Amino acid sequence: MHLRLVIVIVTASLSSAAVAQSFNQFVAFGDSSIDSGWYRNPAFPPLSNIAAFNAAFPGAVAKGAGVPTSSPGLISSEVLAAYFGLSAAPANQPGGSNYATSGARVNQINGPGDGLFRGAVPVDTQIQNYLTSNGGRANSQALYLISAGGNDVGFADDKIAGAASQIAYVRSAAADLVSGVRTLAAAGARYIVVPNRAESFGNANIQALRSIYNDALWSGLAAAGVNFIPADLNAVRLAIKANPASFGFLFPDNSDPACSRPIGFGNGWSLLCSSDPTSVSRFAPGADQTHLFADDQHLATAGQKIVADYEYSLVVAPSMMSMLAEAPLKTRTALIGAMQNQIQLSRRERGPGGYNTWLSGDVSRLAIRNYPGFPDDPGTPVALTAGFDYRWPDGWLTGLAVTAGGQRAHFGLGFGGFTQTELAASAYLANSIGPLWFDAIATAGWIGHDVARTVPIGTTMQGNTASVNGFSISLAGETGYNFYARSVTHGPVIGITLAQVRIGRFVESGGFTSLGFDAQTRNAAISALGYQAQWNAGLWRPFVKAVWDHDFAARERSVTAFLTTSIAPSFTLPAVVAGTDWAQLTAGTTVRLARNLTGLVAVTGALAQQNTTTYGAQVGVNASF
Repeated sequence: MHLRLVIVIVTASLSSAAVAQSFNQFVAFGDSSIDSGWYRNPAFPPLSNIAAFNAAFPGAVAKGAGVPTSSPGLISSEVLAAYFGLSAAPANQPGGSNYATSGARVNQINGPGDGLFRGAVPVDTQIQNYLTSNGGRANSQALYLISAGGNDVGFADDKIAGAASQIAYVRSAAADLVSGVRTLAAAGARYIVVPNRAESFGNANIQALRSIYNDALWSGLAAAGVNFIPADLNAVRLAIKANPASFGFLFPDNSDPACSRPIGFGNGWSLLCSSDPTSVSRFAPGADQTHLFADDQHLATAGQKIVADYEYSLVVAPSMMSMLAEAPLKTRTALIGAMQNQIQLSRRERGPGGYNTWLSGDVSRLAIRNYPGFPDDPGTPVALTAGFDYRWPDGWLTGLAVTAGGQRAHFGLGFGGFTQTELAASAYLANSIGPLWFDAIATAGWIGHDVARTVPIGTTMQGNTASVNGFSISLAGETGYNFYARSVTHGPVIGITLAQVRIGRFVESGGFTSLGFDAQTRNAAISALGYQAQWNAGLWRPFVKAVWDHDFAARERSVTAFLTTSIAPSFTLPAVVAGTDWAQLTAGTTVRLARNLTGLVAVTGALAQQNTTTYGAQVGVNASF
């Protein structure tokens, strides 16, 4: 116990400044998988090798096409950005920051014989263009999406002879992207989503090359020390293939796409597709929801949303799971406050034998607000505590208490929630020297969580469950000085609470959205400075207490997650950050119910704490004998 409390203090003193995960920009680099309309700017034509495509493109854009999906439906990058209140407009259009261009390879410029748009900008060049436009620095509070490699794999399969040469080419493309992403991260980018290629689809050679590319990309980024979020889109595609009807798809294959194929046109004709019935490529009303594909390569509207939903779930999951450690800290501080009220009562109300026993019930409302666009965590903690203490002849009060408590917390935005159960044991002591008084409480507890994280994916709700245990320890001390003015006792109060909550590693069960999470620790070192007063009104003794709290250890904390669907590097994202300062107000009264029996009622609430709202009530009874 003593060693862990020392660790708490040292960790608190060494913690760095808090860094919020509040995204203020969305930036994308890649190919047609996330292109939100780069070629809609007439100054940047696609320059297809098919003359009829180039001729038809301006008219198709005028009718709402120009994005590689079933327009006017959104592509996945636009949906993902919108979840955080951001825009994924093309970077060559006003206010845009999506540099992705259809047909782009990682580091090669397309030529006339390559079968790809000659207007495409290589992905590494996209990254360099972004950094150059920002003075060489990357926005550290932006969410980055980098999706590339499909055109490199297709080029290798179609244009390069020999298996060894094909493998060398895709590995080189992956290495080039690793270099570009590493440069981006070194320039300040911290939140980077990197999807893989769906390696379970296409001909055997395409599948093999995609697998090689995926392995080289993700392992290369990990070896380069880049913290990124790996999105397993292959697992998403497999889940849809296994049960397309559950996602609302009647036509899940690219052989039956939503958009009509113009005669004489090659692959990827969804750039010409819109809902306009006179468009050169069009789709029937509702087809963008029942067909997974818009053309032979690109997903239609419903499929694009599924990809964005999945990527969004990866970004927000660590902060959600960080609440498993944050919520018990709040319930612990509430328990300490309730026990301090009972200790004050036991010190005043003494029976002939010097013994007191008491029972206290607490209920509160706890809401931890997450970053903008992230699910929140509202819950209703309850606790029941029983205590027994003895006052020694020399004035010392010593006691023991046991607590059983819990709460059911609900994540916002339909993301499920968790059930927290806690059993704790406490030892306390108190004494006074004239008007000077003090008390101390040491508590250790077991924490159990049953997690039910629900992930909305398209029209489905993907359930993930897990159970995980943890523990909490704390040491709280409080002292003050009493002034007496007739029936009123009042004076300053100062206190400190050192606490640690640790939650173990766990892995969810469910499906393709399931994740695993490494162990996490939340330390706290909370000071309290304030004033309290009590009025002796006979049977009733109203009291009020107001303190200002500051948590010296509420600094940057992170949670590490990992995929369960494939071998991939783990990724680390910031935990939810509660405010470091707040006012704690308590008001209540005790009432003598019988000669040796006293009741207690109190309400409490925290004011002005960033990202946190908590208030509650305590009802107790104290018997002396």
